Amino acid sequence: MRRPEPYDIVVSLAGHDEGKLFMVTGTAGEKLLLCDGKNRKMDAPKSKSPKHVRVVVRGEAPPATDREIRQTLAQAAEAAPAKEGRLLGER
Repeated sequence: MRRPEPYDIVVSLAGHDEGKLFMVTGTAGEKLLLCDGKNRKMDAPKSKSPKHVRVVVRGEAPPATDREIRQTLAQAAEAAPAKEGRLLGER
């Protein structure tokens, strides 16, 4: 499995955000910086270990706004199968 890179869409595998989609916006040392455009915006990304995420869609282009992140994640949620059983907070 390849390491997530900037602009990839990943699903969280651990933590209180398990099953939610995020976009990787960068790195901080060994941690990934993740945004969802709603709760975690570009100006305050979430820091998470790469071993706690799985790449769902490879990144294409950098988003300019939080709205573009939300739209990209919504499209990915419709297209991506829930391989881990839970996706986007389903219980």
